[in-house]
Amino acid sequence: MKKGKVKRFIKDERGVNTVEIVIIIAVVVGIALIFRDKMTSFAVSVLNNVLKTEIEISPETIREEGIR
Repeated sequence: MKKGKVKRFIKDERGVNTVEIVIIIAVVVGIALIFRDKMTSFAVSVLNNVLKTEIEISPETIREEGIR
């Protein structure tokens, strides 16, 4: 490559928005994976309060039941 092409390539900002979105999604997924247990227990407590019943939701029961 010539010097001019290299400078243009470095200064080119096309696709920057896409990279930003991908990084944001990766961070959100990472946080969700780290706090998965706390989010699950929070959701269960909210459902228990709303429905006034005891609900047992755990990763094991989710795997056993599957998605219907």
